[in-house]
Amino acid sequence: MNDEYIPTLTHATERDIDLLLVEEFYASVDFVTWMAAQVGVTTPVATWDVKHSKRRTRSRREIDIFVELELIDGDSVAILIENKLDTTEQPDQAESYREELDILAERYARQTMIIVCPLEYASRYPEFTGKFDAVVSYEMLSDYFRESTSGAGADTVLRFGFRADIIDQAIHKHRRGYTPIPDKVVGDFNAMYVALLGEVAPEIRPGSSMLKPANPRESTSMIFDQDASLARLPRDVRPRRFAHELGRGSNRRANYVAVTFAGWGAAQLGAQFSAKPPTKTRPNPGLVMLLPTDPVDNQGSFEEQRDSLVAGIRRAQELRRWLLSEQDTLHRWADLVENQRRSV
Repeated sequence: MNDEYIPTLTHATERDIDLLLVEEFYASVDFVTWMAAQVGVTTPVATWDVKHSKRRTRSRREIDIFVELELIDGDSVAILIENKLDTTEQPDQAESYREELDILAERYARQTMIIVCPLEYASRYPEFTGKFDAVVSYEMLSDYFRESTSGAGADTVLRFGFRADIIDQAIHKHRRGYTPIPDKVVGDFNAMYVALLGEVAPEIRPGSSMLKPANPRESTSMIFDQDASLARLPRDVRPRRFAHELGRGSNRRANYVAVTFAGWGAAQLGAQFSAKPPTKTRPNPGLVMLLPTDPVDNQGSFEEQRDSLVAGIRRAQELRRWLLSEQDTLHRWADLVENQRRSV
């Protein structure tokens, strides 16, 4: 699966996320239980129902998602869910949700309301989102789907991976106006990685993105300064990118150190290579040469993963040494690419 391209959608909309959530509420008691726990409902669920765009009787304003729960202790719960991708608050929107909860108090033992939105949205509109009983971020949803693939069958892994990719896309990949939110945990992890890199492999220089005080939460790539790290390579065979991909600590995601040769096509050379097909946004993709590494979670404990990080940096050293010692091979590859380009 290509982590950067979802072939069935050109972009993810607010309604796409609505329907994804409704389907999951309808089909999965595990998801219902997880979402209920976000507002402190921890008693096991006996039965449940979900409705999309349920119209209120008084204000005539629609509720994005309405979930009814019957708990095993006999209590009933009403959960109102507002989904916001990037649209602004409607006048008194949160207040009207709260009024609806007051009405529902006649029929349900507990009533609560949740707003689902990207972290960037919650950061931009804290007063509005703070009026809800809980904020469930798109990032939390993406993590939930990816973590739910552990021990699952192949079809479930693909389905949940697709759901997570759709949500990731809505957050930042193909939506205009995305503003990255610096995450201190990721920034601190980066700083410790840079210090470790200096100890283990000082010849590999950190890139500018690694040196920022804080990176966005979704940032999992340690992108080295390829020009400084590979200065001994002539520019015509110097890779465009040299990086250690951490893969969010999951074996099911990409974990490797790699270099990308700009504009080179696929090759069968007995090693691990990746050459993605052209797309509208990337009409001339590069050739990626990679060495697998251990999964590392840059939002987890640095010290507990230190051995895996050192091993990954050692792999980067190995790849660097090979590149510097095999310059003739690189030039032959470059000639092959150029000859093929001329013959097309």
